[in-house]
Amino acid sequence: MQYKVEDLAPLKKKFEVTVPAADIDKHIDLMAAKYRASVSVPGFRKGKAPLKMIEAQYHKDIYSEATSEMIDGNVRRIIDELELDPASKVEYDAEVVARGKDFTYSFSFEVMPVFDLPDYQGFPVEEEEVVVGDDEIDNMLQMARRDLADMAPVSEKRAPRDGDVATVDMTAFDEEGKEIPSLTVSGLDLALGEKLTFEAFEDFVKSVTVGEEAEKQITFPADFMNSEFAGKEVRMKVKVSALNERQLPELNDEFAAKLGPFATMDAVRDAIRTSFTQSRANVTRSVAQNKLLEGLLGKIDFPLPETLVQRFTAVAQANHFDRLRQQAGKGDKPQDIGKLEDFRDQAVEEAKKHVKEYVFLYRVAKAEKIEVSEQEILQFIAQSAASARRSFEEVRDEYVNNNMIGVVHERIMSDKALKHLYSKAEVTMVKPAAKPEEK
Repeated sequence: MQYKVEDLAPLKKKFEVTVPAADIDKHIDLMAAKYRASVSVPGFRKGKAPLKMIEAQYHKDIYSEATSEMIDGNVRRIIDELELDPASKVEYDAEVVARGKDFTYSFSFEVMPVFDLPDYQGFPVEEEEVVVGDDEIDNMLQMARRDLADMAPVSEKRAPRDGDVATVDMTAFDEEGKEIPSLTVSGLDLALGEKLTFEAFEDFVKSVTVGEEAEKQITFPADFMNSEFAGKEVRMKVKVSALNERQLPELNDEFAAKLGPFATMDAVRDAIRTSFTQSRANVTRSVAQNKLLEGLLGKIDFPLPETLVQRFTAVAQANHFDRLRQQAGKGDKPQDIGKLEDFRDQAVEEAKKHVKEYVFLYRVAKAEKIEVSEQEILQFIAQSAASARRSFEEVRDEYVNNNMIGVVHERIMSDKALKHLYSKAEVTMVKPAAKPEEK
């Protein structure tokens, strides 16, 4: 086998390969022998028919498979010889081999860029300390009290107020006085003071005495989830048919037992603090790791594989479009949301950032000999299945059928490489940034 290499682009290479006739004949003979061992020919015991007869009878299949097997083997050999890291699928331009003739074909693919890694040993980065305030724990306990509170009917005839749960019948009317079905609800239990609805409507409910009804022009907020009514004024009729108030339990050991295997309220507070600390530590560590990655990437530059940019762009476009579609109101039409191509420019920039991060972490993983085991991939799939409350087998088959195992491999590899970088960094713990109201 002989081959020559041509650079079609900074990262795209084309290979023209020539295989001499003698080698081609050997490939054909080997494939014919494989067929002879597996097929039955009338008049001969299995595996005993003459090769020429097998070749003549299964000519098309033998020559096609000999071509594919020979090309695949040569591609792997060339990639290994040149120590290349493919960044795209291999594109082939090849016919089918013929006995007694030299065979020439070509293939091309993009490669991962090669560059010198910056010195990441001792690279400085700051990570915020985790602080959990007593007020945060108190707020969590108050939420638990509300969730476990008993509801008792309000005996006095009065208007609802914060802390009450009002049972509301509401009807909305358009400009012609016709009822608007999408804004008409009966028996709605509305917890007041918890910002479960917009302020103007809640204030209206709190102005209506239990057992009575009232009408009012209500202006919906500009960011209302249903864009059909966003920023518009709608006439609404509300009746408060029942009113209940929460009877909050005492924060004592009896209440602690209701929350879980806790003997005292001190144990509950400790558990809440531990949970907050762990989740917040994961966030601050992730933020610091991303800062480290951004700092290291700022010290180098390299070309990006166009194939990867295109792949990441398609994902970013689809994700952005899906988010807008989910946020759209029921009255929105597809043309109001936009078209997929409308998000391309934004998606391309997002994709380039992700590809640069991925390529850099790939090179770190190669340099540090970081590998991903099959067990790690299976564990990732198991966690995905558990989060989605689906069976492991179902999710695994979905990943396999959609060719997503490679994506999982990439993600695990990137995470491991980033954690390795962080373990080599010089991390300084700093106090968390003050909130705006604390400045």
